[in-house]
Amino acid sequence: MNNLSFLLLILSCLNSTYGQSPVGNWKMVSHMATYDGKTFDAHAALLSQRPCASKIVYRITTDGNYRLDASDSGCDEQYTAIQERLYSKTLWKLDGTKLFIGGKEGIGNTYTVTFSGNKMIWKSEYGDVITYQKL
Repeated sequence: MNNLSFLLLILSCLNSTYGQSPVGNWKMVSHMATYDGKTFDAHAALLSQRPCASKIVYRITTDGNYRLDASDSGCDEQYTAIQERLYSKTLWKLDGTKLFIGGKEGIGNTYTVTFSGNKMIWKSEYGDVITYQKL
């Protein structure tokens, strides 16, 4: 019985590490970036200027689309239209732990993605760390 319990525990851990998917609705929690040798939270900076951005939803769909939905954010129409247009053709593809976000021509960014509870963390090769919370 102990061997069976141990096996189930190992399978559960593997599933939580490798079996999670980015598909769903997400809210950005932070975007740690480095500029000129200094690290800062770019998302917190945005929220200080546009608190409405805290209500923006990032939708990752099974058909490979990655969209920003600001329709219920309370942001002004011009800002909403610009942001939604920027993400109107963005695609995603997951290969193991490598997540590509960009266009169909292959131009974009690749992140190492991990999951922790209801959080999804993207780490870029440039040092950026973006954290999302599942809605």
